[in-house]
Amino acid sequence: MINRNDVAREKMQRAAEMLRENGIDMWVFYARLKTDTALELMFNTDNQNEVLFLLTKEGERIVVALPQDAEKYQESGLYTRVVSAEGDGFMEEFRKIFDEFHVQSLAVNDSMDDTRCDGLTMGLYKKLEKALGADVMAKVKRCSYSMLEELRAVKTPSEIEIMKECSRITTDIYDALFKRIHVGLSEIDVAKIMMEECEKRNVCTAFGNPPEYPLVLNPKGGMSHRGPNDSNICEPGDMLVIDFSIRYNGYTSDIARTMYFLKPGEEHAPQDAVDCANAAIRAVGAVMEKIKPGMKGYEVDEIGRQSIVDSGFPAFPHATGHQVGLEVHDGGTTLGPKTGRYSSHGVLRKNEIYALEPTVLQDRDKRSAIIEDNILLTDDGCVLISKRQTALIEIPYRTGEEK
Repeated sequence: MINRNDVAREKMQRAAEMLRENGIDMWVFYARLKTDTALELMFNTDNQNEVLFLLTKEGERIVVALPQDAEKYQESGLYTRVVSAEGDGFMEEFRKIFDEFHVQSLAVNDSMDDTRCDGLTMGLYKKLEKALGADVMAKVKRCSYSMLEELRAVKTPSEIEIMKECSRITTDIYDALFKRIHVGLSEIDVAKIMMEECEKRNVCTAFGNPPEYPLVLNPKGGMSHRGPNDSNICEPGDMLVIDFSIRYNGYTSDIARTMYFLKPGEEHAPQDAVDCANAAIRAVGAVMEKIKPGMKGYEVDEIGRQSIVDSGFPAFPHATGHQVGLEVHDGGTTLGPKTGRYSSHGVLRKNEIYALEPTVLQDRDKRSAIIEDNILLTDDGCVLISKRQTALIEIPYRTGEEK
């Protein structure tokens, strides 16, 4: 398993490059009680105690921490300097280091639009401001949003390897499920099997605390974003849609599969079920064929959306895709419509990872299908990091698990 400190090392190295590119002298990360999610990304820590990190354009990596925490930061080998402080000592050390580097511009984590880049609380900001003086802070303060957004979205080599393994484990769990699933199971029963398979692999689902069941949806019970229930039973001739994410080494996947339960004596699924699944499969393929860095999110969405419509099914109400990373929906550019609630005007970049899910959604008396796979953007296109579904999964008629 890749050490998450390797990710932190890569992120801090890139941060120093960004500071130089943007003409910024220093970047401050200041948090307590896990208020800044950037600490996990940048420093591989979710420490609840007060802690202050300072990155400089020269590549200095400094942490100011309580005495009981300083030792672990020293042992990590990530920092050029570890300083112990308590109480007012935090701001005294901050001011000393600020003056030492003759800081003329200071990046702070505040954003009006993205909670993942808005980790500096007002109270801690006021402490920084008091340490420098309001006039000095007003002069030197810069918003870190453009740097932090890129650092979260554009994956480093270590992150890519972690997420490839995360996707591999996810599809491995699906393969195990396909051998165990059978008619007579409720949506809850199916979800429990998947939780068992997660436990066997020492991973958990990526939503909730404690981890929640995956989305297990028998279309006859409706396709709204809901949890599984005991009343929807898988019967011969039914389709079943599962949207499933795991968390592995801090990172997540997001992969959906659609299957059909064969009736006794039935060799293959009926044409309407096949057509429904194939429409979603074709739409994922259409996006994969054309997506590349430099495109805008809404341009990608138009490809997936039009493919579904061209197959004779209604346009879906959600986005064609979204970024995946530390969270299942990881912010940044969304592959969504040009207008509406999505941040779809951003430009795609190499080494971003997306979940693609152009979907067939219909009323419960008709077929629906979600096929979702995860891709990594390359220089001029994309590559799969998950094993792709290329046909409707047909579950043989059986009333119990395979032996």
